[in-house]
Amino acid sequence: MAEKSVNLEQTWTTAILNVLRGVGIGIANVIPGVSGGTIAAISGIYDNLVYCFGNFFRGGWWRTLAYLTPIVVGTLAGFIAFAGLVDAALEAYPEQTLFFFIGLIAGSVPFLVKRAGDSRFRLRYVVSLIVALVLVVVMGLAERPPAGEPITEIDAVSALIVVVAGGVGSVAMVVPGLSGSFLLLLFGFYATMTNAARTLNIPVLALFLFGTFAGLVIASKVISWFLQNYHAASYYAIVGLVLGSLVGVWPGWSGGEGSLASVLFGMLGLVLSLALGTDIKERLRARQEYRAERESELHG
Repeated sequence: MAEKSVNLEQTWTTAILNVLRGVGIGIANVIPGVSGGTIAAISGIYDNLVYCFGNFFRGGWWRTLAYLTPIVVGTLAGFIAFAGLVDAALEAYPEQTLFFFIGLIAGSVPFLVKRAGDSRFRLRYVVSLIVALVLVVVMGLAERPPAGEPITEIDAVSALIVVVAGGVGSVAMVVPGLSGSFLLLLFGFYATMTNAARTLNIPVLALFLFGTFAGLVIASKVISWFLQNYHAASYYAIVGLVLGSLVGVWPGWSGGEGSLASVLFGMLGLVLSLALGTDIKERLRARQEYRAERESELHG
């Protein structure tokens, strides 16, 4: 990972901001077609998260844990506190709610291009974007396969299958635009996971969590390598993944009385995303450095 892309230094202000970013990631996990990785990319912590998961035990693990803790706390809080609210909004106002998230996702594109660090036209950037875009669009338009029969009893073979399922699901956590539920359906693991969660099948859940952690580490290491060696091209691929995810979120256009409200909610999401994309953390750091310099001058 390029050093300029990763900064795990944290003040109380950035810790609070990371809790709020985690809340956004938690809420995203409730929205059909929206991945937590997309929100991580929008909020500017994607490089750091990938680095932390891929290098957790590589020296200074306490520093990594300190950085991840506010995000994990926020993610859990967002998922628990807003799951019912988001479900209610999707049921009562599905088009308006999804248009808000469409605006939020679309507004992140300028920030992601800025994070790439190179806005010049290069063929490899275009290819990266198009390949990623097509991949997610195809997944978004593909017919969902049946859930299949769940695994409830654990033996050597089924244990391996559940661990692999956790690894597959974890990919969506670190790759923006990919739906974890769709990947689990595609590989026939969805029914096993939902049944285990519903019935609190501890052995299955424990194996799944183990596979999830292992998958996060492996996937993060792979992505870290690409970000370190092909940073700009990797970020243009992320742009393609994020744009492609709009297909999975698109609710259709009713053309009815709620259409104006849908447009307004979409614009609200767009404006909010553009505001977040101004990199609040960098502005706060610059302000703190300015204040430190002023104090040094005054006491010098």
